[in-house]
Amino acid sequence: MTSGKIKWNPGHYMASNGVVYGGKSSAFMQWEMDDLNNQDAILGYRMFITWGALEPTQGKYDFSAIDAALTRLKTAYNKPKRLVIMLWLYGQGALGNNSGAVFPTYVQQNPLYGASPVAGSYGWWGKNSNGASTGMYAPAVYYQPVMDRLIALVQAMGQHLDGDPYVEGFFIQEDSTFPQAAAGFGSVDPHYSDDALLAQLERLLTASTAAFPHTNVIMANSYFKGPAAAVALEQWMPANRIAAGSADSLGQSAINSYGTSILGWGLQAYLGIPQYGGTDLRSKMTVMMDVEEPDMDGSFFNQYGGPWTPIDIINALNQTYHASHAFWTRLGGNAAAAVHWPAVAAACAANPLIRTGYPANYP
Repeated sequence: MTSGKIKWNPGHYMASNGVVYGGKSSAFMQWEMDDLNNQDAILGYRMFITWGALEPTQGKYDFSAIDAALTRLKTAYNKPKRLVIMLWLYGQGALGNNSGAVFPTYVQQNPLYGASPVAGSYGWWGKNSNGASTGMYAPAVYYQPVMDRLIALVQAMGQHLDGDPYVEGFFIQEDSTFPQAAAGFGSVDPHYSDDALLAQLERLLTASTAAFPHTNVIMANSYFKGPAAAVALEQWMPANRIAAGSADSLGQSAINSYGTSILGWGLQAYLGIPQYGGTDLRSKMTVMMDVEEPDMDGSFFNQYGGPWTPIDIINALNQTYHASHAFWTRLGGNAAAAVHWPAVAAACAANPLIRTGYPANYP
């Protein structure tokens, strides 16, 4: 359904449990998406894809993985499904020699894009100071020359995808990965500051809404190095037609027991917690929540009573977050039976989202 200029199909979506990396297979998406057949209460699929997969060489874009997912979603199942594309911008483990899996090699090979912890490699920072250590890394999107190239990608994506009625959203991954990579492992990128990251993310989001004038643009704003920039970004978003997002969806039982202080700074600003802005933004914008594996089946949140059942999370989506869209990671394998995909889909079908009105900040 559409109530205004922006495509608007709120509800529950499946979310990919894998990432489409540059030079790697995307075949896993097909068998994930096949579990959408005859699941009419699940409206579509959220995919992860890296900058490196989308721009293998400078200015030459490859949208084939997205196009293949769209074609399958529209034609292979009992009912057409919609697609949300999340741009994945960090790597886990060591950054291999000129690996384009996460971000393009042309950035890494050109000193225009700033130094890295590894001599002769450019445009990124992270816990990779000897070129082989484990950790994480991310492109230096807080440095304008790097962001200029990322914006060029988003512009090309919008030109290619915005007109498709089944492209529901364009989602920017959680921003906490950038300060963590740039300033969280002892060595600090001299180009990094919270103010620099804030300015460049606002540039990116402004370019995204211009490139996707009919599509939801979602920002997973959680943490910067300090809270002020996260609050400023969250408060900037309603006036600029951005939907709030999050990388984690905690259950309502945790919020009832421990309060909202356990949520990320961006979400606390969205809720209007006094020390994080004090303005409740829920009537001014929407939030679209990612429900990840640790939320449903892991020990990461056990100090707050997690992991949580799908019903507990849906209660939070409706009662606290006022979510219009929820993206549920498709779990299988060794996950607890209660959060295998069929059980999650059944819980979603029986418990729809209720805060689905067209957002006040949309045209």
